[in-house]
Amino acid sequence: MKLYLLLLLPFMLLYSDTINIKKASLRGSYENVKISDTEDMGLAGLEFLFEANDNFYYGLGSYGAVDGNRGGFFVGGFTGGFKYELFDDLYLDTGVFVGGGGGGNDAGQGGGLMLRSYAGGFYDFDDYTLGVNYSYIKFPNGTIDSSQISLVGAMKFDTVFVDGPVSKDVLRRYHITSSEDYVVATYQTYFPKEGTLTRGKTPLTNDINLLGIEYGTNVSKNVIAYFESAGAMSGAPGYMEVLGGMGYTQNLTKSSNVQAKLSVGAAGGGHVDTEGGGITKASVNLNYNPTKKINTGIGAGYIHAFNGGFDAPFAKLTLGINTNFLSVGASKKELDYNSVSTQKLNIRICNQTYLYSDTLSLNPNNTDNVDQIGLKLDWFVTNNLYLTGQGLAAYSGGAGGYAVGMFGTGYIQPLFYDLYAVAEVAIGGAGGGGVDVGGGNIVQPMGGFLYQISKKVAFEALYGKVVSINGNLDADVLEFGLVYKFSKLLSN
Repeated sequence: MKLYLLLLLPFMLLYSDTINIKKASLRGSYENVKISDTEDMGLAGLEFLFEANDNFYYGLGSYGAVDGNRGGFFVGGFTGGFKYELFDDLYLDTGVFVGGGGGGNDAGQGGGLMLRSYAGGFYDFDDYTLGVNYSYIKFPNGTIDSSQISLVGAMKFDTVFVDGPVSKDVLRRYHITSSEDYVVATYQTYFPKEGTLTRGKTPLTNDINLLGIEYGTNVSKNVIAYFESAGAMSGAPGYMEVLGGMGYTQNLTKSSNVQAKLSVGAAGGGHVDTEGGGITKASVNLNYNPTKKINTGIGAGYIHAFNGGFDAPFAKLTLGINTNFLSVGASKKELDYNSVSTQKLNIRICNQTYLYSDTLSLNPNNTDNVDQIGLKLDWFVTNNLYLTGQGLAAYSGGAGGYAVGMFGTGYIQPLFYDLYAVAEVAIGGAGGGGVDVGGGNIVQPMGGFLYQISKKVAFEALYGKVVSINGNLDADVLEFGLVYKFSKLLSN
């Protein structure tokens, strides 16, 4: 319960008036982590941070191996920090990260719980920052215990939250502009080249099917920046990738365009030989918008592991929405205020437990429950019906390296007072950590209750099942979570 109260505090700080303009940043880092007396691992980090005030910040973070021999090592979790201006634009910076994950052919993560602390400084260049930290990483139930220098850099921006519908008069007080962004679900198939070997030096003959998500935003008329993440549903259970990149868009018609895209990132797991984990992907994509909101696309490209033996052409399908979230700019721009609407969203920070069953682990001697920490993002189609994207990673139970990515739908029904009934079902990919997921496809129906603590924050308790579609896994699931409710403005 203490953990939930700590996570609740930043969300309470976020609450303000009808329009909340919050300072935010996207921070990247790189450090060389000693995982044994004879082996180092290059670890890249990416954090999405909000500023609670001039000194405190908080947010979400992920770390992945990009150098060494531990491709597939990933950790996700939550971070909080403190900064203080020492001199003009020179800041002291310190903070902590708590998360779960692992992998990389068992890099010494134990159950998967990762603790990271850091202290150092950065220089503020208005739109971005650069700095150096001294960091300490420990896996309490594993063998990794390392101190090192970390290089950090961040891009700064403002983002807009609202409490509900906003009048035109209120909007006119701000420099509101459309960011022209999109969110799509992705389905990809990798076709490994003939002769490709696994990490165990056996032939990799199966195509790899992946389910994922991509978010992109226009940084100029023709240039986009985007992030994508995906996990294997079949062919290489446990494989995962996280990338960021840039693309060039050329309109063909009013409702279609062609894109050339290039990204770099981290990948591995599922015995795919990405070695250190660093990868790059290049693709050409054709997108068609049947309506202003709906975004569909097909693409083809090539993935290459920098230091490993994995190379593959791929095909890609995308389906999602043009979100067109509104943000704030330095100056006023023309905006059709009649096209502005409010989108209801939930973020759920959850602790999920797979209760022990004899189908849970590939190791018959492991009789522990498997605990995971994760995040769920819900997009409400109506006041009660929502679509959900979910990502979780194990931090205890002898399943370090186990990770889950799912999409689904759910429904919230008011009961009485501040109590609601919740039902949802999700499907996706999972693997790693010795959990018996077979080919990697899982389905997870859940049901339970949500209690409204305040206007913005709720507590959730759910119970359900996780079942592998083509494996042995069949276990009961217990989940507790904090729910933060908010809305964003978007242009229809």
